[in-house]
Amino acid sequence: ESILQLWCHETFRIYGDRMWDHTDKKWLQQLLDDKLSNIFSSSWTSLFGEEEMPPFASFMRAVDNPPYEAINDRVAMKELLMEKLEDYALEPGKSAMDLVLFKDALMHVCRIHRVLCQPRGNSLLVGVGGSGRKSLAKLATYVAELKCFSIEITKQYRQTEFREDLKSLYRQAGGQNKPSVFLFDDTQIVLETFLEDVNNILTSGEVPNLFSKDEIGGVCEDVRNDAKKDGAGETQHELYQYFINRVRANLHVVLCLSPIGEAFRVRCRMFPGLVNCTTID
Repeated sequence: ESILQLWCHETFRIYGDRMWDHTDKKWLQQLLDDKLSNIFSSSWTSLFGEEEMPPFASFMRAVDNPPYEAINDRVAMKELLMEKLEDYALEPGKSAMDLVLFKDALMHVCRIHRVLCQPRGNSLLVGVGGSGRKSLAKLATYVAELKCFSIEITKQYRQTEFREDLKSLYRQAGGQNKPSVFLFDDTQIVLETFLEDVNNILTSGEVPNLFSKDEIGGVCEDVRNDAKKDGAGETQHELYQYFINRVRANLHVVLCLSPIGEAFRVRCRMFPGLVNCTTID
């Protein structure tokens, strides 16, 4: 039964979260119900009763390698996340987030956390400004014990400054080997070329010509010892590839975009990685 519940949950995360119309979600539930009865001699009601499907998450137990399990106790989950929210406010350099964790907010935290815990998991959060996309992403990042990185926009902020910030992010994820989240929203898209770089990060993990020749030497030196331990080779090409692979393993991109207006549609068409290489919520 647990496996069937998990199967229904994951199907809803992958397909259901892309739908905003309740009739579409009902259709998906009906489709799963048909498959459950035809193939597994079960049904939606026998698995979940009249209740909503519980979320699955791996942050409820404070143990090494916690299980990814259904959370039936919503109150306990809310208390745990409220506690995390208070801890977050006490972190140096972090400001308190005044969040009301109602049911939907809890669900979104679980969804974002699920993606951040996947290898090379990236997320596209679609919602209007002020709906809590960034705050919930920051909370999920903190719960997943990752470092959150975002850019500060100033009047003079252009491509050069953006590239410098990306270098710092790459050094953090690849050079220092720190699991990181790059949180980027549509108010920070000063130039559309920013999205081209983000698209490259999502698709290949590499931003063309990000580091100059001299800088590549420094980056390779940063990872030389670790690469030697892992037997990844010692030429500059092999070291740089090792560095990029480490960035890809450690870096999760969370994009917060608003569906209002033409911009969203145009961006998704121009930069297919935004849709193809992310889990949409």
